Amino acid sequence: MERLRSLLTTNFHFTGVIIFFLLHGYRANRGLVPVADLLWLLALLLAGGFVVFGLSAWWFKNTRKAGIFTSCLLTIMLFFGAFQDFFSGFRLTAGISRLTWFLPVCLFAILVILIWLKRTKHTLQKPLLYINLLLLCYIVFEAGGLLLSKPGAATATNGRALVNTRERPSIYLILLDEYMGSDGLAGYFQYDNRWFDDSLKAKGFHVVAHSQSNYQLTLFSMASMLNMDYPADFGKAVIQDHYAYSNAMRRLRNNEVAALLAASGYRIANFSGFDLAADPAYYSTGLLPDKGRLLTSGTFWYRVAKYLPTFLVERGLMTSWEQKLEDQFVRNNEAAMKGTLKEAFLTDSVPVFTYLHLMMPHLPFAFDSSGHRTIGFHQREAIIPAEADAAYLQYLVYTNHRVLELVQQLKQATAGKAVILLMSDHGFRGAIRKDKKYGFTNVNAVYLPSQQYAAWYDGMSNVNQFRLLFNTLFQENLPILKDSLIR
Repeated sequence: MERLRSLLTTNFHFTGVIIFFLLHGYRANRGLVPVADLLWLLALLLAGGFVVFGLSAWWFKNTRKAGIFTSCLLTIMLFFGAFQDFFSGFRLTAGISRLTWFLPVCLFAILVILIWLKRTKHTLQKPLLYINLLLLCYIVFEAGGLLLSKPGAATATNGRALVNTRERPSIYLILLDEYMGSDGLAGYFQYDNRWFDDSLKAKGFHVVAHSQSNYQLTLFSMASMLNMDYPADFGKAVIQDHYAYSNAMRRLRNNEVAALLAASGYRIANFSGFDLAADPAYYSTGLLPDKGRLLTSGTFWYRVAKYLPTFLVERGLMTSWEQKLEDQFVRNNEAAMKGTLKEAFLTDSVPVFTYLHLMMPHLPFAFDSSGHRTIGFHQREAIIPAEADAAYLQYLVYTNHRVLELVQQLKQATAGKAVILLMSDHGFRGAIRKDKKYGFTNVNAVYLPSQQYAAWYDGMSNVNQFRLLFNTLFQENLPILKDSLIR
């Protein structure tokens, strides 16, 4: 009883916040976070917590106030994303969960807590007991859950696997972000892209004529494609609808395609900027070790560090960062392609589903058609739509050459025995000002070792891509959905 009383009256309860945070994150990502990274995070957070506690004790001249402030600060910092996602889950509160609103609210809350603790004359005995008791219950609950749970994340399929998987070829999804299909290039730019289509056909690809995306925004398009459906909760499918945006993020992370393939014995290799349940985002960098980023991706510093540079650059502030952002895009694209080829050269017997998402020919338009780096838009005095259009087309031609090289290398690495899906998520959004249809025209080229392309039909959209693939490869009987454009 004496030990329990001491535990419930300690001023170092902020260590409990840290332990609960790590236990909860580790349990949610069981098997994905190395113990070494977990221990590194523990040491880092404890060091930071004691520094804050020491400074607070000096400021308040009271260790009880210092402990409460440190726990409150760490709760806001560590569970920032959890609070943000909670509010985004309700349509009425989704708006305030946007970072531009939520960040100032959290900073204001910290300031209010600081001022109140400085001025209050209360002994704070009851809050102290409540905090310690609550943290003790949370830690016991998480520790019990960790001991009783088995490794392995639940999947969207509830354990269902593909039925006929006697032959399991590796599958590579190469996604070209904002690549406009040949129809759109001919209609908007008067550019004949048939040479690219013919080059793919010469390599054994089937190029779907008049293919279309279902959405004009990447997140919604990918969440729909990889779940093989039209989610009812996407609302207007615009970034401003933060409720739909957050739901799309969750659906993409736990998508049906990756879950089905994982349950059928496939290894998941993610070379995209999106987190998948089986593998974290490849080229989204955090401030802590990569594997530990599964735990820290919802923290204050991760989300601010991830979005703040782009937010400031888009508003004409800190323009010097734009060149760094452009360079990072280029490095990410090249690293993801190299990673995909390295994965393809692995000789183990486990088939792989690889999702390679290239920010090409998406902004920044980093190369011209000859492969020379272009001058960043932030270095120019004025940008007009025609100039952006020209830069996009130049980068698209460069993308054609780079992708043909990649496809050839990938076929060689897999001896032509892997499935390759070369697609784009939507068309060129800059062309929407002329006609909204240009936001949907995309590329869809399929390579099957069997060359059985009868199921792929002209005018099909992304939502049916994996339905057709699973029906063809694994004799599934998935119905084909109506090809709709969600504006």
